[in-house]
Amino acid sequence: MGQQQKILTFWDHLEELRHVLFRIAVAVVFLMLVAFLFKDELFAIVLAPKNADFIIYHFFCRMADAVAMPSLCPEVFYVKIINTQLAAQFITHMSVSFYAGLLLASPYVIYQLFRFVSPALYENEKKYSTGL
Repeated sequence: MGQQQKILTFWDHLEELRHVLFRIAVAVVFLMLVAFLFKDELFAIVLAPKNADFIIYHFFCRMADAVAMPSLCPEVFYVKIINTQLAAQFITHMSVSFYAGLLLASPYVIYQLFRFVSPALYENEKKYSTGL
């Protein structure tokens, strides 16, 4: 540790936190837009359980056969999705895209938050955190 760390005031810390939060917001919004561009593929993943050929349902059918409980494997499976509000479909696309962007950006978010907090750690805490 040959480098000297600069002593920051309270307002300097707030300014640095603002920069960190801005970088996080830019990353999340960028990945949200990317997820929105691929909304058909994203909704194919999110709405996969509405189809009768979902892999978990095949597992339940095999379990039903093994334990002789045919009620676990329904013969007819039908889910109808309806829109009850005017802008609900667009809002749903935007919110699912936001959560997908947040999920995709989560490693970067954790890295930025750790980078902000790490200068305040003691030496023994830094040794522990490098293993993470």
